[in-house]
Amino acid sequence: MLFYSHIWDALLKLASIFALVIVLVALHVHERLEGMGLSDGTATFFFVVIMVAVWIPLYRQWLSTLAAWLYANVNLGARVSFAEARQLARLFQLDLSLKWIPLKEVRRLPRPQRREAVLTALNGLMPQRKAMLF
Repeated sequence: MLFYSHIWDALLKLASIFALVIVLVALHVHERLEGMGLSDGTATFFFVVIMVAVWIPLYRQWLSTLAAWLYANVNLGARVSFAEARQLARLFQLDLSLKWIPLKEVRRLPRPQRREAVLTALNGLMPQRKAMLF
């Protein structure tokens, strides 16, 4: 099951998982693991472990920021920088209760006020957020 908060989060998660599998297959990781003497099932298990170990930092460091930037700029119309999107990712990702903060009311504001409203919400809501999921 894929947990996601908004469409950009879902698309980037799916695309990155798909791309990572293609890269690992192209690098013949499964065959190399079998070549080390591992059985097919054990090699598959370690293939998945390697994939998860690579995907989590990739998502946490870059893709979640890109997803937040796309959501803020495209969906909310708030022109934020990538540095601001890195902070906003904490609002736009799922937390441990599987909730996120969409800030849809920002779309009703005039465009020049949207960025400031999103950043104000970030400062006000961050202390309430629990640790994020992947």
